[in-house]
Amino acid sequence: MLVMLAYDCPDTRHQTFLRKEFEKLGAQRVQYSIYLFKGEDHECERVIRHMKRLAAFVVGDVRLFPMDESVWSAQILITEAIETANRIRQLHESVLIW
Repeated sequence: MLVMLAYDCPDTRHQTFLRKEFEKLGAQRVQYSIYLFKGEDHECERVIRHMKRLAAFVVGDVRLFPMDESVWSAQILITEAIETANRIRQLHESVLIW
C-alpha cells in the first residue's frame, strides 16, 4: 500500500515541519510538496493516524492519499526529472518498519 502526502501551506515553518515528519517515517519526495510512503497496510494506517494528529496544527491544505500500488503504477508520466525518477526507484529501500 502507498500513502501520498500533498500540502500547500503558506508558512515555511509548517512546510518544513510536515516534510521532516513524513521523511522521518520513511517517505520519499516525489515533487516539491508531494511525498510518498510505501509499506504494509498496518504501517500505512499508522502513518495516516500520526500525520493526521500533526497536521491538525498546520494552517493550509494538507492531504493524505492512501492508494493501492496499482494506482501509482498506472500513472501517466508526461515528463520526468532524472533525479526524481532515481529517488522513486530507491523508495522500496527506505521503508521503515516500527
